Amino acid sequence: MRVVLPVLFAGGSFAGAAILGLLLGVVAGERLSAPLLVPTGLTLGLIVGAYAAFRLLAKSME
Repeated sequence: MRVVLPVLFAGGSFAGAAILGLLLGVVAGERLSAPLLVPTGLTLGLIVGAYAAFRLLAKSME
């Protein structure tokens, strides 16, 4: 069980950051009438989520 928890937390942080980035992109795209902000927000969310997940997994392997 101890091995599974870091993987679950890393996956949750990755998914959460991706969803948050997507939602922020949608809101910004609607307010600024710029639909390109939606994929930009998603991409930034994926990058931040991947970085956070990598850090969590790297820290758990120490």
